Parts: sequence; structure tokens; C-alpha cells
Amino acid sequence: MTAPIDNPLRRDTVTVITRVLVGEDDRGQDVYEDQERDVDHCNMQPASSTEATDDRVQVVTRWRLAGPPDMGLTNMSRIRFKGVLYEVDGEPGQHGSFAGLMDHTEAFLKVVTG
Repeated sequence: MTAPIDNPLRRDTVTVITRVLVGEDDRGQDVYEDQERDVDHCNMQPASSTEATDDRVQVVTRWRLAGPPDMGLTNMSRIRFKGVLYEVDGEPGQHGSFAGLMDHTEAFLKVVTG
């Protein structure tokens, strides 16, 4: 695999949070643990925001994340960036390119408040 291209747009570091099965409790129920790891060479950009004002104000904000092709992102991952916790919205995509220079993972993220 080639190293990520030195791209000034890929200057963000995000924390990927993955829920991992670590065993069972005394009643046979699965026990999970969150594992966190920092991923460099990412780009976070705001994508959209919607507001619902029915009985209460709720805001859904979406972001676009582009990162290294080997960042291991899944639809169950969560991302922390600048203190905000985002959910992966849908399936992340892995994109290839000629000679691997622009290979990357891309995902849409969302955070719901209210």
C-alpha cells in the first residue's frame, strides 16, 4: 500500500470509536467495549444541517469525512472530532485510484441535537 499523498486538505485528525465484543458476562450476555484510536490524514467538511421545530427544536447536522483507505471505518463506527461525537450515516465507501495515489475512505457523518 502506498503512503497517503501529502495533501494540505488532509490535515485533520479524528478519533475512530469501534465497539468490540470482548466476552460474556456471568449470564452469557455479550459484553462490548469501545476502543478508540486516532487517525491522521483526514478531512472533515460540513455537508448540511436541518432543523425540525414540531414540539421541540431538533437539529441534524451532517459532515463529510475523507480519510486513509485503511482506516477501518464501518457503519457502526463513531467519530470524535473537536469534541463532537458523530455517527457514521450509512456505509462508508472505499475509493481506489490510478496507482493508488488518491485511495481513500469516504463517509457521511451525522450528529443529532435537541
